[in-house]
Amino acid sequence: MSVTIENILTLPCLKDAKVIAGERGLQKVLSSVSVLEFADPNALQTELFHNNEFYGSEIVITAFANIADNVEQQCANIKRLATAGECGLILYYVGIFMPRVDQRLIDLADELDFTLIVMPENRMDLRYSEVICEVMELIIKDQSAEISILTDILDRMCRLPDHQRTIDAVLRMIRDRIRASLILVDHQSRPLGQANWPMSMDLSVADLPYSAAMQPLFLENKESRRTIWRCPLNQKDPKSMELYIVKDGDPFNKELILQTVELVRLAVSLWSSKHAEVQISELVRAILRDEPLKMRRLADLFRIDVASIHSMWVLQAGNQDQQTESETLAQLRETISHRCSTIISDVYEDCIVCFMAWKNKDENIQNLSNELLKNLEKKGIHATLTRCLHLIDTADVRKAFLLIRDQIDNVKAIWPARQNFTLEEVKFAHQCKKVIEAGEAELERDLLPLKILEKFGEGSELKNTLVTYLLDADCSVTSCAELLFVHKNTIKYRLGRITTCLSHPVDKDPEKFYLYKAAALDRLLNH
Repeated sequence: MSVTIENILTLPCLKDAKVIAGERGLQKVLSSVSVLEFADPNALQTELFHNNEFYGSEIVITAFANIADNVEQQCANIKRLATAGECGLILYYVGIFMPRVDQRLIDLADELDFTLIVMPENRMDLRYSEVICEVMELIIKDQSAEISILTDILDRMCRLPDHQRTIDAVLRMIRDRIRASLILVDHQSRPLGQANWPMSMDLSVADLPYSAAMQPLFLENKESRRTIWRCPLNQKDPKSMELYIVKDGDPFNKELILQTVELVRLAVSLWSSKHAEVQISELVRAILRDEPLKMRRLADLFRIDVASIHSMWVLQAGNQDQQTESETLAQLRETISHRCSTIISDVYEDCIVCFMAWKNKDENIQNLSNELLKNLEKKGIHATLTRCLHLIDTADVRKAFLLIRDQIDNVKAIWPARQNFTLEEVKFAHQCKKVIEAGEAELERDLLPLKILEKFGEGSELKNTLVTYLLDADCSVTSCAELLFVHKNTIKYRLGRITTCLSHPVDKDPEKFYLYKAAALDRLLNH
């Protein structure tokens, strides 16, 4: 058997708890218990939940203490947890921190089949540790009695979103189940994936002594015992990938080794049929997932100097089919190939991602990106493009990609007439969104310049002109007049009135920055 949410509800620590939503998820299999204390769904959480180290199948404990009165953020957390493959949530201290469980939270959990369990309300004598100890004891006892790991881990993998179904995720799941280190290598012993137990262990294939295939090698000294297995995924193929399994302490039986090898073989077949055939797409994934070990190995094979690449373009064109993606990639390469010394591009999470090293540092990148978008329009492909320059390392690249993916809707809300953006504009949109989420007081303070205009008779007209002038017309009177279908003298008059109302010229720095921010906030609030 495997431990389900329904099973843990019979434990003494949960006998008085109530399932208030997500009953259809009671049969989900649990692998662990987790505690959620940083409940504000900000950029840090976005990084965590989309990181491929995070693969779900847990029951999560929280009191939502720092967002006890913010139902929207509570719902945002439920969505993130469900997306990451988590099974359910146990809510503590309802009636103390959270006044009550809002119906919106219950409805969302039911919609997502995400089990919501509430501990007895108005009780301060409840401890997280009781649930953690009893649930983990049940899971460990079940795993010890259950020899087969194939069905359990494959089932957990199938529940994950597509972008998390990777060989690395499988290796990490197996690692946590058998509590051993795993290293997947090609036939030349170059690492393809690795999961260490414990995670802090510094382990390399080069440091391991030779061992015969499918035979345990026992190493023992006064301080430790270690067993090493070298397991070809296909013993009949001399160029087969190999899996090293390194276990400290008591060794496990060969049956578990065989199951582990079969599981990795199945995972390679299901989710990465060409894992041993090095592809550019794998290099793109390694860069965006900040996997330096795999990235260096792939870069060496392609003879690419990743350190020389400091620019990234991200193209998003909605729900593209495979043909559209291929056409977009081809057009992208055609547009920039003769201007770059290095190009790495592929599809990643419904985006076209391209890394490049420019031949000419004085290249007019904005004009080039506009040319690409125009060429795509001619093919009937409407896309948005975000340009990232001066990226320092792969961690910087990953952070930028996640920010673009999560904030692009806000960016398009601020500049709806545009398709071409910079990373700095994405960061600006993110900051504006944080102002809105911070609360009414901060928002009112930043919107003050527009509030001042609204006090005058023609305030609505003046505000609309100012927002268009700053966000859409690049502070051009002529462009603003064309966008608002009025004479440019009318725009000059209105800008003069705005100057009078605000007691400073519209284009005066640093006041202009605060006007621009107010205009962006107004767009976000009203889109």
